[in-house]
Amino acid sequence: MKRNTLITSIVLIVVGFVVARIGDSLSTITDAGVVQDSSLMPIGAILFVLGFLALFVAIIWYLIDFIRSRVKKS
Repeated sequence: MKRNTLITSIVLIVVGFVVARIGDSLSTITDAGVVQDSSLMPIGAILFVLGFLALFVAIIWYLIDFIRSRVKKS
């Protein structure tokens, strides 16, 4: 389960980054000089943040198991 969380977090980070970069390349400037972002930008940002949250949870999970294994040995 921990490994799946780690893999999922890495995939979310990569996919979020790629989607945000694609959304950035699709941005346009209107005649009034206003930047009009693609709807992919917020989607990519949300995926990116979710990936970092999942990575944070996986790291905490690994640390708790590491500490528990050290406490059991002593």
